[in-house]
Amino acid sequence: MKKILILSEFFYPDKSSTPKVLTELAEDLVNNGLDVEVICSNHSYKGSLKLSKKEKFNGIKISRINSSNFSRDSKLGRIINYMSFTANLFVKLLFSPKYDSILVVSNPPLIPFIAYLNKLMKNKPYYYLVHDVYPDIAVEVGAIKKDSMPYKLMKNINQLAIKNTEKLIVLGKDMKDIFLKKGVEEQSIKIITNWSKKYELSLEKTDNTFYKERELVSTLNIVYTGNIGRFHDIETIIEIAKVSMQDLPNIRFIFVGDGFKRKELEQAIKNGTSNIIISEYQYDSSYLDVLSGADLFISTLSPRIKGLGVPSKTYSYLAAGKPIIAIMEKGTEIGDLVENENLGIRADSMEVGKVIEFIKDISLDTVKLKAIEDNVKKVFLERYERQKVTDEFYHLLK
Repeated sequence: MKKILILSEFFYPDKSSTPKVLTELAEDLVNNGLDVEVICSNHSYKGSLKLSKKEKFNGIKISRINSSNFSRDSKLGRIINYMSFTANLFVKLLFSPKYDSILVVSNPPLIPFIAYLNKLMKNKPYYYLVHDVYPDIAVEVGAIKKDSMPYKLMKNINQLAIKNTEKLIVLGKDMKDIFLKKGVEEQSIKIITNWSKKYELSLEKTDNTFYKERELVSTLNIVYTGNIGRFHDIETIIEIAKVSMQDLPNIRFIFVGDGFKRKELEQAIKNGTSNIIISEYQYDSSYLDVLSGADLFISTLSPRIKGLGVPSKTYSYLAAGKPIIAIMEKGTEIGDLVENENLGIRADSMEVGKVIEFIKDISLDTVKLKAIEDNVKKVFLERYERQKVTDEFYHLLK
């Protein structure tokens, strides 16, 4: 049985974006007959859980290594956490038992370099799965400067990791274009998108605990879930909410999650934008309640982030079968999908009027709404259903 090591800072039982995706992938690889071990941190993403050193979950062997646990809200604390995890991962790999290959993710940004060093010393191949393009994305969100030493160091070690990987796995054609412009050969790159499992969503709003508790049963609910982060164009959503208060008083913009830009939403509410609702993360059946009671979903990327990341929340939206408002540049993976396949609307940053007209249109035209919903369901089943996508990883890694 072929043994695969997956390297990631966070994994099960964390349920944020990367841990959730990797846990589902590992489960499906095991179900397809591979022996899978995951090496991750002994801390959770939010730092609230101290996890056991060893665990077996759905056939996946999980090995957790020590790392520091400073607050992720502190830039210095996050860097120290990255460094301690990376250093301990290097030591762990030196003494890991027999395995055939490694799948390493791009977060935190130094661990692909550890996979490269491990290949030099032990001649073990690795596959590099890119969720965020470093150091480019760190520059765009203002975390580092392009002429700084951290940028140059990160760029050089990332180039080594890319050059020596068996395959660079990217989430979409816009991300592939970024690497082609960097000089990576096309045959070295493989596009495998994120995914979602198929949901059975039959709960009506009137029976839905999440919406009943917040008195949102009779409103038109536009939902945003997950990270409310630096990469996301939250400013445009706030402006849409402000303008729509006049003409569309029945609309609510519901944010379910947390992140760096949550404070902007809280400030907007203080300033009188009363149609914005914020909730903490919801998981499992509560998350399904959120999806089932939504009328539309909204997904964003800040300007200049094209190709540097993909909002993975969108795949759950596709599985839920509702229209999507994609606020992101033309040429982005999700933006082009929504626009080209008639899954909702794509709008550039601050195209507020365009989005509001779309919302008015489908709230009045049930035939158009049904056509969009049918398109969403069809595209999801054909391209983004979990087993279809994870099978691509299996055939690559086996």
